[in-house]
Amino acid sequence: MELAVWNRIKKAGRILFGYDAIVSNRYRRTKGYHPIRDENIELNPYDRDTLVGNLLNMKRNNPIVKSISRLKRTDVVGAGLDPQPATSDELFNEQILELWSKWAEYPEVTGMMNMKQVQQEVVDAPLFFGDIGILYGSNGLLQLFEGSRIGSPHGVGGFNETDPDKNGVIVNDYGRPIKYQVGNRINGMLTDVVDVPADNFSLYMKRQRPSQWRGVPTLAPCVNTLMDVSEYEEIEMIAAKVSASLSAVVKREGAVNFELGNRAPGDEQDTVGRLENFEPGTFHYLEPGEDVSTISANGRPNVDGIEWLAFELRKVGAAIGIPYEFLLGDIGGSSFSASQGVVMQYQAQVEEEQNCLIDLMKKVYRWRVSKWVADGELSVPAEVEDPMRVRFQPPRFRWINRSAQVDSDMKYVSLGAMSLDDVASTFGDSALNIMRRKAQNISDAKQVADEFGIKDWRELFNQLQTSASANYAELPGSEPETPTENVETPNPPKP
Repeated sequence: MELAVWNRIKKAGRILFGYDAIVSNRYRRTKGYHPIRDENIELNPYDRDTLVGNLLNMKRNNPIVKSISRLKRTDVVGAGLDPQPATSDELFNEQILELWSKWAEYPEVTGMMNMKQVQQEVVDAPLFFGDIGILYGSNGLLQLFEGSRIGSPHGVGGFNETDPDKNGVIVNDYGRPIKYQVGNRINGMLTDVVDVPADNFSLYMKRQRPSQWRGVPTLAPCVNTLMDVSEYEEIEMIAAKVSASLSAVVKREGAVNFELGNRAPGDEQDTVGRLENFEPGTFHYLEPGEDVSTISANGRPNVDGIEWLAFELRKVGAAIGIPYEFLLGDIGGSSFSASQGVVMQYQAQVEEEQNCLIDLMKKVYRWRVSKWVADGELSVPAEVEDPMRVRFQPPRFRWINRSAQVDSDMKYVSLGAMSLDDVASTFGDSALNIMRRKAQNISDAKQVADEFGIKDWRELFNQLQTSASANYAELPGSEPETPTENVETPNPPKP
């Protein structure tokens, strides 16, 4: 009796003072039946395995998911994020770059991936696994662990908010990870689990809550939508094939008894008049009392269905930060200003992910430089105050008009908004290297000019400019210059 009274009081409180978002009725059902809990409880080890399995299956068979993975790899990583040491000693910087370039060819334990491919795997894994582990090995190599290889032995842990075991992440009283549990996947089971100190391990993920220690797959909110889209496409395709294949049906007068139960399998009369199987261009012969009625194949594909599919895919793109136009590679229906707005929106999302990847790469850089110093392969000069100072310049979106991009960069440099190093870093280079190559070109030009008796070495570069101008003048639609020398103008006739 007391419980019933209390329930009525709570209901009245919601109506009078509560939020509409917590009230469920016959017209609107508010989901959120569970109280606020730990993120790892919301996605326990068993549910995580199911979710990851569904996503990996979609990665194998769903072209939209495949496109998402490809875009993340190509746009976020591009040609790869290479370090640019920024210490005060240029010779020391060059030594680090030389060691890094050799090590980055095969930086992980399998020897099957270079640094660019490692970065691609790091960016791609959160889509399907929620996170990825990076182990800094004592042998100077990296080892990658998919999120499914991180977890508690026998699937325990992560069911209690006060449990220090957060599904493979062991935390202290302050919630700071102190070690990780990694193992092997055999027949779907996590075995051979070992503890790895947190100082030698990084867990890359997109955090959604402060109290979150395991990542949630980025595509998790899109699973049902993508499945609905795939199922609808399959149904629509079947309907289109049936409509295109079936051109006519046969009508019989009166009742016809096929006696299917009395016919043996393979009997020729077993399929007489039956229309379960269709092939294009098939003829069906009529028997006495039969009539033919044609069937129109109009309405396939369904125009309304196509609009619905576009709307659903826009929702998917909004959830993962990829516009619909990039998701399908379709910008034909957008104006120039609208397409530019889409590009800018997508660029901001890509830059955010690039910054997260840069934070991880700085940790990898500091670990590797420290190991080179510890192994005696690299000596830090005494005048260098911060030997770990480094910059990572991610690739940026390319302009269609390359000359306009160069002009824009130079304007930023002249205004002081950018430096030459900022511009050079977008090409994976430094301003010092560019100036050295330019000086080398000038030196080579002087040497060639002396060899061939050219008085001014600048004529070599002038000739290049002249050739480029001549090639431009030969383009269709260009007007040749009218000669002005040695042209006699006839005298006008006298009146």
